[in-house]
Amino acid sequence: MTGQKTDRADLRRVLSPHPELWVALGEGKLLRKILEAFYAKVYADRRLIPFFANTTIEWAVDHQYAFMGQIFSGQKMFFGDRPRNAHHWMVIDNELFDYRQSVMQKTLAEHGLTLAQREEWRSVEEAFRSHIVKDAPWPKKRGGVALPLKGFESVELSSGGMCDECQSELPVGSRADYHVRSGHLYCGNCIEGARARDTLTPPPIQGAP
Repeated sequence: MTGQKTDRADLRRVLSPHPELWVALGEGKLLRKILEAFYAKVYADRRLIPFFANTTIEWAVDHQYAFMGQIFSGQKMFFGDRPRNAHHWMVIDNELFDYRQSVMQKTLAEHGLTLAQREEWRSVEEAFRSHIVKDAPWPKKRGGVALPLKGFESVELSSGGMCDECQSELPVGSRADYHVRSGHLYCGNCIEGARARDTLTPPPIQGAP
């Protein structure tokens, strides 16, 4: 199952600034409170938490704040991947997308947004449904070129990191291997096991549809 195709005009419309909603969101203050409450629910939800297993709640809040804040305000805040690339490895069907929407809508209501404001927020998220809903991982695209879904590349770390397998420290200047789909880093002791597990389709996520 895949999402319905988003009309380009609809996408341009929802990506235009929403000044009245931005004011209602306290020019960002209420937006952050909403996202903190929303992700507290997400990180306690067995259906949603698997997609955030390797990110902190603080990162999730900051990332979504920048993304939604840029859309609502028209200010340049967001420098990450667009939804298609950011969610390229996540197998999410329409039912799960709707479920996530229901959690968000409940959170918006709890923070006093009117029905019209909640629907305006929903319209923004709905515009990206076809960029997220799919029945198999998509490759990331850079400059219109599809990147591989499996395999590893070796990098020299310009900043410290941590092996996603054993949690050992990876100091600045050391070499590590990262998975081209998930971005997970592996130290020299863990890379062979990771290579052996590497498949085109990610392993099933416990608790996810």
